[in-house]
Amino acid sequence: MVSNETEEKAITTNELLANYSDSVQNGLDNGSKYLQAFHTLSETTDGQSLLSAAVSLTNFKLNSDFVTFPHQFSDEDVQLIFFERLLSLSGIENNFRISNPQRVQKLLCKFDSLGDQTFTFTKSTKNSDGFFFGPTLNNRPLFYLNLKNKELMFHGASLIEYFVVDLEGLEIDAIKNALELLTKAAAILKENFGFKIDFNVLDGVNGEFYQFAAGALSEDVMDELFVKSAENHFVLMAEDNGGASLTLGNGTKMTVYDANQNGNRPKWGATIRDDQQNENWLYLLLDYPFIKKWYLNNQKQLEILSNQFIFG
Repeated sequence: MVSNETEEKAITTNELLANYSDSVQNGLDNGSKYLQAFHTLSETTDGQSLLSAAVSLTNFKLNSDFVTFPHQFSDEDVQLIFFERLLSLSGIENNFRISNPQRVQKLLCKFDSLGDQTFTFTKSTKNSDGFFFGPTLNNRPLFYLNLKNKELMFHGASLIEYFVVDLEGLEIDAIKNALELLTKAAAILKENFGFKIDFNVLDGVNGEFYQFAAGALSEDVMDELFVKSAENHFVLMAEDNGGASLTLGNGTKMTVYDANQNGNRPKWGATIRDDQQNENWLYLLLDYPFIKKWYLNNQKQLEILSNQFIFG
């Protein structure tokens, strides 16, 4: 009888044990590699090493068929540990801390100035390397972070909904302390690591154009701004570009206009200029209640555009 050459060759006991030993060793070596990267994440004082460790730990497959580790930090935890250590190495860790370090999974953090509010990272469903940072009590993606692609993008609508609406009644300085920490962290990632940053409503550069979602603005919206300005002893002045400007306190000037006057599609938005370049669209809503009320009354038209692919 002719033997079947395709029949699987029987494995000897020694080969079985050798394969088992190799598989266990590979699993242990993989665990050692993970621990080495995690040690770097938690102990290094070098920023580039910190970033490299966080990138290597994100989506790291720690378990194998022969070796499993029951207690593991999640990818979301890795992002939070990186963010906390980035602030610490930069000397701006005050006001920010991981609030439950005794836990191994799903770390949370707090801003001291915001009381008991807790925050965490959540993995994006569109990109396994991307994560959203926001409060744990509601779905408010305040910013998007992708360490591998070196991207951080703030989400204007969520920032306003959370810091202006949800935290209404909290001291403005306490809110700004948290926001300033976020913008400082973003600036460090940009300047020291070459990240692409979209500050959106937190961009304080003079002349930054905050584009409105509606494109065009109705006369009623501008009329309402005129009335609310007058009620608060400010004068909305017509501009040569067809828009209008409002001079506020501390040398701050807000201008609302169509940036695409020669095109077919209107492109209305606003710019802010101030002597210290401290003001931005979000701070403006916090500092001037009548502008906040005008914005919230017309939010569908006045919402500042964010990256629709990431946040849509």
